[in-house]
Amino acid sequence: MNRIFIVAQSEFLTLVKTKAFIIGLLLMPVITAGAIGFQIYAQKHSDRDDHKFVVIDHTGVLFTPLQTAANAFNAKNGEGATRTGPHFVPEAAAAPADADAYRLALSEQVKQKQLFGFVEIPAGVVDPNVEKAPSIQYYTETPSYDRLPDWLQQTLNEEITRRRFDTAGVDQALVKKLSARADVQTMGLVGKKADGSVEKAKEVDPIATFVAPFAVLFIMFLSVMSSAPQLLNAVIEEKMSRISEVLVASVSPFELLLGKLFGVTAVAVLLALVYFLGAGYYMIYSGRTELVQPALMAWFVIFLICCVLMFGSMFLAIGSACSDLKDAQSMMQPVMMLLMVGYIGSFAVLRAPESPVALTLSFFPTSAPFIMMLRMAMQPTPPLWQPALSLALTLVTTVGFVWAASRIFRVGVLMQGKGATFREMLKWIRQA
Repeated sequence: MNRIFIVAQSEFLTLVKTKAFIIGLLLMPVITAGAIGFQIYAQKHSDRDDHKFVVIDHTGVLFTPLQTAANAFNAKNGEGATRTGPHFVPEAAAAPADADAYRLALSEQVKQKQLFGFVEIPAGVVDPNVEKAPSIQYYTETPSYDRLPDWLQQTLNEEITRRRFDTAGVDQALVKKLSARADVQTMGLVGKKADGSVEKAKEVDPIATFVAPFAVLFIMFLSVMSSAPQLLNAVIEEKMSRISEVLVASVSPFELLLGKLFGVTAVAVLLALVYFLGAGYYMIYSGRTELVQPALMAWFVIFLICCVLMFGSMFLAIGSACSDLKDAQSMMQPVMMLLMVGYIGSFAVLRAPESPVALTLSFFPTSAPFIMMLRMAMQPTPPLWQPALSLALTLVTTVGFVWAASRIFRVGVLMQGKGATFREMLKWIRQA
């Protein structure tokens, strides 16, 4: 046991003392915040072009209000250096005699970048007696740009609705009053105080509902990805430089494997604790002390240890069975797919944390650490038997993976030449 901890200590210090580890530890929050800030900035400042489009208005009454709305939209986005969005520049066009030829001509102008697109508004669109209004046709070469068609749809439909009511003789002021929107405010449940009085419900905090749970998941994923895959490269480098032969002469392959796993697990826990302490300080500083949950953090550390041991043993097994990084890259793809299942599935779980999909992923061992921690950080938390069962399944699977990896590791760590296949690795596991 002493030799296992010596290997673990050496592995831990080797990883944490590197400049790459320290830089990555400090830069990751900066990079994450920078990515979010860049998305916000890009959304506001990346699209500042003039989008000129032709309007073929067969109704004869919609272009003028559309022009007015465009002027208001452009004024809101500003001018010059202070401009924060695009400008929409509509141009009126009379109904052509040959509609197909005119559409073709306009399409050529779009291809030549003289126009961004053109819109054709059918005559019957403002008729209140039509059961189904004809569609407004928007032509463009860049259908992925949805800001202009979305604006056209909203602006034109508001004007069309207003004109239909006017034609029907309905008072617009009355319509606006009767159709006033009532917003839905999401609240928690009503509670009972210690003195027996009723405690009013509080408005749901979006940070507690979505941001905090996803942050827990992200820290778990980041901690695993920053530690477990390092084992594969380390083992292959030791094999190529024949260091593994010297190590196996001093400790048994099983002790070497466990030492490496424990060292990398300690690195993952250190990463998670640093990020949790930073997040906890921010929560306390911002007055959200209810989000600081020591019990949740304890569950997190246990699941994280299992997760790193599980995936670390897979990477160690693959690294020991391969002779170079090229062979390892193709063999590690199935492991990476298992690792990504929890992260990808989290988006469905966020929307429906008690759905059959969420329950399945919570009990599937390779995704359980991610999904169960996500659900435990959400409200309502799952009943205690679910995280207990999930942890039990994860522990059993982790022990099985570590055992299987040790069987592969003891054969592959000294093997040179051609790398092993998955079939050969299965034979090594079955050997007595």
